[in-house]
Amino acid sequence: MRISENPVSRRYLSTKIIVLLALLSLAPILQGCGSRKPFRETRFLMGTLVEIVAYPDTAAVRASVDRAFKRMTDIAALADPRSDTSPLSLLREGKKANLPENLREILSVAIDTARRSSGAFDPTMEKVIHLWGFDGDEPGIPSSAELKAAMKTVGYARLKMDSAGQVTATGPVWLDLGGVAKGYAVDAAVKVMKKEGVESGIVNAGGDLRAFGKRPGRKTWRIGIQDPDDPQGMAGVLDLAAGSVATSGDYERYFIVDGVRYHHILDPGTGRPARSGLRSTTVITSDCVLADSLATAAFVLGPAKGLDLLERTSGVEGILIETGGGILKTSGVGSVVRFEKR
Repeated sequence: MRISENPVSRRYLSTKIIVLLALLSLAPILQGCGSRKPFRETRFLMGTLVEIVAYPDTAAVRASVDRAFKRMTDIAALADPRSDTSPLSLLREGKKANLPENLREILSVAIDTARRSSGAFDPTMEKVIHLWGFDGDEPGIPSSAELKAAMKTVGYARLKMDSAGQVTATGPVWLDLGGVAKGYAVDAAVKVMKKEGVESGIVNAGGDLRAFGKRPGRKTWRIGIQDPDDPQGMAGVLDLAAGSVATSGDYERYFIVDGVRYHHILDPGTGRPARSGLRSTTVITSDCVLADSLATAAFVLGPAKGLDLLERTSGVEGILIETGGGILKTSGVGSVVRFEKR
C-alpha cells in the first residue's frame, strides 16, 4: 500500500513550509498599517507556527510578547495528552484527577461543546487520533479491529467534573484537548499583553486567531480564509474589529492511500475522517477557546446541522465552505464582520 502526502500538510516538515500553511489557513493581512511599525515574532508551539504581532515596537512590548509566548508554552505542556506528569494521565489509569484552574477551564469548554454538538466534538478521542497517527509523523489507516477497540474508550458522557475541579470517569479515558487548548492558549497570550499595556495586536496559532485593540492605520484587521483547493489562495477576507476567528479544514493535515484522501478531523461517531460535505468551517466569536472547539464540531456535523449549531450558540457567527464550493453563512455574520469573497 503506497501512501502519498500533501507536502505542506505534515507536522514535521520544514519550518518555512509550516509557516506558509499556518499563515494561509487563516492569515492576517497586515500591509499598509501606517507609519507605526509592529513587533512580530513567530515560534513553533502546539504542533504549529504561532505568530504574535503587537503594537508598537518597543522594548516593553517585546518583553510582553516573550511572556505571552511563555504562557502559551506552559499551557501546552499542561494539556499534553501524552505527558506522564499532567494530571490528565491519572484518567488513563481510571483514577480521579484534581485539575488546576487552567485545565479545569479547558475541559469545561470541551465538555460544554461536546454537549452542545451532541458529541460531534469529543475530547476523549486521543486514543483514536493516536491510532491514525495524526499526532505523529507516520499516519496510516488502522485495522477495523484496532479501531473498534480504540472506540471503546470514546465518550464524553463518561466524564464527570465537580466545581472544585475533581474529574472522575467511567473506566480509563484518554483525553485529547488539542481542539480547545490551542484556542485557550491564544486567549491567555492576549490576556498577558493586554494586562501589561500592549495597545493592540493579533495572535495567530495556525488558524486559531484573536485580535485586540485598534489596529493602527485601519479600523479593522483583515483576515484571509484559505481556499481549500488552493494552498496559496483565499476563499474570502474578513474585516474584523476585534475578537476571535478559528478555522477547521480537511486540507490542513491528510494523507492519501490508493487515491482516497484521509484527513485529520475525525468523526467521534465512527472514529474515521468526517465525510460531512464540508471542506472548512470558520467561526467568529469573542473567545478563541470557543471558536476553536465549535469550528471542529460544525465541520463534523456538516452544512445543515453545523450551521444550526452556530446559529443557536449566542455570540457566535460562522462561514462554512461546502465540498462543491458553496459558501454558507450564519444570519448575523454581516453585523460582526464584512465578508468579501475572493
